Amino acid sequence: MNHCAFAGLFFGLSLTRGVLLSVLPLRALDLLGDAQQVSVLFFVVSLVGITSALTQHLLIRILGSYHTFLIGIYSMALCAPLLAMEHPVGFVLGMFLHFFAIASIEVTSSLYVMHCVSRRELGRFEPLRVLAVVAALSIGPFLGVWLSEEVSATLPYAITAISALVTFIYFRSLGLHRTRLLESSRGAGNPFSVLKKFFAQPRLRLAWGLSVARSSWWVAFIIYTPIFMRNSGAGDLVGAAIVSIGTAWTLTVPFWGWVGRTRGLRFLYTLGYSTTAVLTGLVFCFADGSMLMAGLLIVAALGATILDGAGNILFFRAVRPLQRAEMTGVFLTYRDVGQLAPPGLFALLLKVFALPVVFAAASMWMFTSAAFSRYIPKRM
Repeated sequence: MNHCAFAGLFFGLSLTRGVLLSVLPLRALDLLGDAQQVSVLFFVVSLVGITSALTQHLLIRILGSYHTFLIGIYSMALCAPLLAMEHPVGFVLGMFLHFFAIASIEVTSSLYVMHCVSRRELGRFEPLRVLAVVAALSIGPFLGVWLSEEVSATLPYAITAISALVTFIYFRSLGLHRTRLLESSRGAGNPFSVLKKFFAQPRLRLAWGLSVARSSWWVAFIIYTPIFMRNSGAGDLVGAAIVSIGTAWTLTVPFWGWVGRTRGLRFLYTLGYSTTAVLTGLVFCFADGSMLMAGLLIVAALGATILDGAGNILFFRAVRPLQRAEMTGVFLTYRDVGQLAPPGLFALLLKVFALPVVFAAASMWMFTSAAFSRYIPKRM
């Protein structure tokens, strides 16, 4: 299969959620009233994402990978009208369905990557996939807020539904609906036994833990930057612009991938975590909504982008070939845990401290991750 064509699938899949990245926290803030309650909501719905990811193999075992992917696409389309509702209950139900859809789509699409792209070609395909994802995530946040404010509050949700259906048509045009995954990718047993098997392997634990930290920083950046900019008086568009510019740094991923291949993953991860930790700490020090703070947030996102230069290579190299499929669902929970941990932590911190505390906490866990990066084998 053509790598560029296959990577294009991930642009569509990412656009379905990217256009709502900054819209959802702002919408939640409008409906719920304060940042602490928004944190609680994102904490709760992230539990749905984790549960969904851990049980996807059981769903695949019953329905098959194609129909499980189809359920994810339909769920993404159906969550749009719920999210657009004016009532908090409808919005919360839409969030549950949205996070379930993300889990279904990401697990099944990753299994298709494992099946269709050889281990030897993963190093070339992964940068293309990341570029496709980040292109959608760079366009989406600002586009969603701009359309919501300048055109129609319901238009971002309509784009999500339409993008999901168009992406499904593209999926079929690639012939992936005729692809049968290996039996090992459909035969996962009890999810708790798979969890035990996964976390019994130190290299998989390390790959997962470092990915959680990276994902958690991006979640904090995406959720709390728009909220802070609104509260500081800078405005919604400024917050959305910072998120879009920050995610656009990922266009430098091919360069950081080259750095990782020439200097090693240990060097790349240490550089990325340390840079992001320092700059995020400076954001906390200058958390007054000024342009200096905005600039620091954008450059901190560049530090986090260094980490994306490795993509999921650390996992790909650590997982045993015969276990790749059953371990993928567990590994991908790093995104859900990354979405769960910051809102849960911040819901507690924001009861005592002001909103800038989120940047101090994010800086601390990135410093911790930089320290753990020394456990990456030198040969990687």
